[in-house]
This record gives sequence, C-alpha cells and structure tokens, in this order.
Amino acid sequence: MRDIAIFLIAFLLLAFESPLLHEAHLAAYAPDMALLVVLYVGLSSRFERGLFLALGLGLLKDGFVMASPVGLYMVIMVIAFMVTYRLSQRLALRSILGVMLLAVVASFGASLLELFLSLVFDRHFGDSSRGPSLVFGAMLPEALVTAPFAPAVFWALDRLDGFLARKSDSVFH
Repeated sequence: MRDIAIFLIAFLLLAFESPLLHEAHLAAYAPDMALLVVLYVGLSSRFERGLFLALGLGLLKDGFVMASPVGLYMVIMVIAFMVTYRLSQRLALRSILGVMLLAVVASFGASLLELFLSLVFDRHFGDSSRGPSLVFGAMLPEALVTAPFAPAVFWALDRLDGFLARKSDSVFH
C-alpha cells in the first residue's frame, strides 16, 4: 500500500509540474521531483521494495520526458536509489539543510549519469543542440532549483508513511 501511495504521489508531482512549467516557459529549470522521491525511498525503504519502486519511478519519468532514450531515467533512478540506500546505513539526516545538500549532490550525480548514458546510447546526442553543453549548462540551475523542494517532498512522504504505518519515527531522526 505504501509503495502504491508513493508512486501515485510521484505521478501527481510530475503531472502537475510538467504543464505548469511548460506554460511558464521554465521547463529547462524544472526541479527533479522523481529524484527527490527516489532519495526518500532510498532512505526509508527495504532494498527489494525500494528497488522496484525506483524502477517504476524511473519508467514514469521516462514517460514524461519524451526526448530521452527509453530506459535512461530508469537506470538513473535505480542507481540513485542504490547509492542512497547504501548511504542510509551510514548517514543520518537530522536537518533540512542535510536533505537539501543530499538533493544537490544527487542532482549533480544524476545529471552526470544522464550525460554519460546519453553519450553512450544516443548516437545523435553530440550532434544536436541538446548535446553535452545543454546538460552541463542545466546542471547547476537544476540542482539549485531541486534543493528547496527536497524538504517539502520529504516532509509530505514522511507524513504519508506516518499515516499508513501509524508510526512516529521520521527520516529526519
């Protein structure tokens, strides 16, 4: 039930974000909501369930980003989950600043991974106007736009966990 609820919240975040940013002509500087949800899942889920949820969230993001090769964001979200899951065993987030810092670092990592995988699997990636210079140019703005949304997304998902599991502990310890 928890995984379905998290998946539906991620769908709603992506569904509302895409048209609003496109209408405001800010689509190039969109926060990576799917990555934030995957980071939360990596910090709060068991490995097997979280891995399948990250895979589904990556597929969901692949559906919203039409210009990328199919499966690109599936791979990125699974790798982000695995790294965050391993960090969760050594890292205790105790503040909003820690969550924002994690979001910035993860956003940079996801952008670098997107660049690498696009160069490997998209034969026309370096030829077009959406090539490596576009990814490098959007890396810092995307990380800075994603970071302020991290505490709100973590808080909402933490409240959802508290409601569904009737527990009082939190990701923020």
